[in-house]
Amino acid sequence: MVLEEKIVKEIKFGILSPDEIRRMSVTAIVTSELYDEDGRPIQGGLMDPRLGAIAPGQVCLTCGNDAKHCPGHFGHIELARPVIHVGFAKQIHDVLRATCRRCGRILLPENEIQRYLRLLERLEKRWPLLAKLLVTVVKKKAAKVTECPHCGERQYKVVLEKPYNFFEERPEGRVQMNPLEVRTRLERITNDDARLLGLDPEEARPEWMVLTVLPVPPIHVRPSIVLETGIRAEDDLTHKLADIVRTNERLRELLESGAPQALIDEHWLLLQYHVATYIDNELPRIPVARHRGGRPLKGIAQRLKGKEGRFRGNLSGKRVDYSARTVISPDPNISINEVGVPVDIAKTLSVRVPVTPWNIEEMRRYVLNGPERWPGANYVITKDGRKIDLRYADRKRIAEMLEPGWYVERHLRDGDVVLFNRQPSLHRMSIMAHVVKVLPGKTFRLNLLVCPPYNADFDGDEMNLHVPRTEEAQAEARELMLVQYHILSPRYGGPIIGGLQDYISGAYLLTSKATLLSQEDVVDLLSAAGYRGEIPEPAILSPKKRWTGKQLVSLFLPKEFNFRGKARVAAGIFLCEDEWCWNDSFITIKKGELLTGVLDKKAIGAEQPRNMMHWLIKEYGTDYARFVYDNMFKMFIRFIEKRGFTMTVDDVALP
Repeated sequence: MVLEEKIVKEIKFGILSPDEIRRMSVTAIVTSELYDEDGRPIQGGLMDPRLGAIAPGQVCLTCGNDAKHCPGHFGHIELARPVIHVGFAKQIHDVLRATCRRCGRILLPENEIQRYLRLLERLEKRWPLLAKLLVTVVKKKAAKVTECPHCGERQYKVVLEKPYNFFEERPEGRVQMNPLEVRTRLERITNDDARLLGLDPEEARPEWMVLTVLPVPPIHVRPSIVLETGIRAEDDLTHKLADIVRTNERLRELLESGAPQALIDEHWLLLQYHVATYIDNELPRIPVARHRGGRPLKGIAQRLKGKEGRFRGNLSGKRVDYSARTVISPDPNISINEVGVPVDIAKTLSVRVPVTPWNIEEMRRYVLNGPERWPGANYVITKDGRKIDLRYADRKRIAEMLEPGWYVERHLRDGDVVLFNRQPSLHRMSIMAHVVKVLPGKTFRLNLLVCPPYNADFDGDEMNLHVPRTEEAQAEARELMLVQYHILSPRYGGPIIGGLQDYISGAYLLTSKATLLSQEDVVDLLSAAGYRGEIPEPAILSPKKRWTGKQLVSLFLPKEFNFRGKARVAAGIFLCEDEWCWNDSFITIKKGELLTGVLDKKAIGAEQPRNMMHWLIKEYGTDYARFVYDNMFKMFIRFIEKRGFTMTVDDVALP
């Protein structure tokens, strides 16, 4: 069998016609009773077995599939009287205002209608947005006409009293239009006129916005649940549909028995209320439909809209496996590429590793450690795909049985790559790859330099961590998403990662020409920065050996690196035009030596384009930039920690 391949070009939305609802329905719903005395679903009821199979072992009477494969099937309710679809009330109002109350034509001269139709046809092909604008213009223009140019009928103002009541303001006073009158008026509209009112007559005739047949969703959409007490609890939609069927059958009986019009109107209004609250139970000016216990029922609209709704809650945002979420804490001692992961999370999350002749002994150690001891393993998967939970298995026997071709779900360990994300994810750098560093504690640890891309702070922010499952995903994360590859931001054209707060204060004070360091200070600062080379000659030899902060910074710069720029302090009386300025605010780096100037926010700060770090990355790549961020910046933090940065009451006292 050869399958023909086709490409989806467009999706068109429309309104279900009464005939289409009947065609896709497998049964008419005629009773509000759900189950008989034996607890079996009633034929023609809302839990009719023809609507789909959801219980294990049950076979669908419509498609013959079991609960796993049955897609569910629609039913329908034949309404005794039409009711307004509350979702289309505004569209109905617009159409009624623009069309004649007698002949149904648009309230514009025929030649004008034809001109607009030709224009609409041209616009729809090339400029769909302009076509929509034309429809709006036609509606507004027609709504102002007081006499029909086609039949001469005088037009009255149609008022919509939300959510679904329509009135006509006649000379004798305001008269309510019932849904049957509204539908009759909409039926008179021609297909050409409907097109000019923004409706495609093949997909959405105007009268279809007034319901005469109500589709009943499959049981899959509204499954019942059995409580611990054995009582069956029905879905909110089923409760509302039962109210609709009950009221509809009562209205039909009243119509057939020739009951007084007032009684018929009362039940008609009640049917309209039930259908409206079934669609949307948060409508203005009408009471909310509630359970007997007082809890508001969830209508179809409530299922879809809002934070907990289908789109935001289940489609845009999903719960996923192999992920973790907890509070973040600062840690200036880990690399910008790393994330500190609590041991408890490292033991819960796992990485699937294939057993090979080269790693079998390591995998055996993990299996013996089991889920409780880190680094261990949670599961073992055999060649035939059987998953063994190591919490309940004989770990010693499993370790002996281990052979190439099996898989071990081992704990997260140092060096694994993970994705780290902070919501709201507003740009590319809101999710980046980090390398795991397992640490004690209960919070994720993040280097402070990486806060700007995530817009993170440490006042209780939480972040998400995801473990890539396949080797391809891990390789992509490591090669494309690692933090160091996103230091340069397209937003600033410069580094988004960089010094802030204590880093800048430390760098400024350390590189100030007033700062002189003893040998003890130099060793302490260079040790904090992970420097393993030789200490340079002191800048001052007598009476005591003293080093400058500029000398220490120079140890971390490439020997061929040159840079000239002004520090942020270079303004006003501190303005420097060349490196010989006594204010020391003109930065000069020659052949890797910081000769003049102080490093401040403009030189090493985050979100500062064309600064020193920007040129280092451009000239020497992201690996060197990471080395500078991980080492030189630790020296700045250590210096401010040693020196202190205090304030007094005078600093905050008002003059």
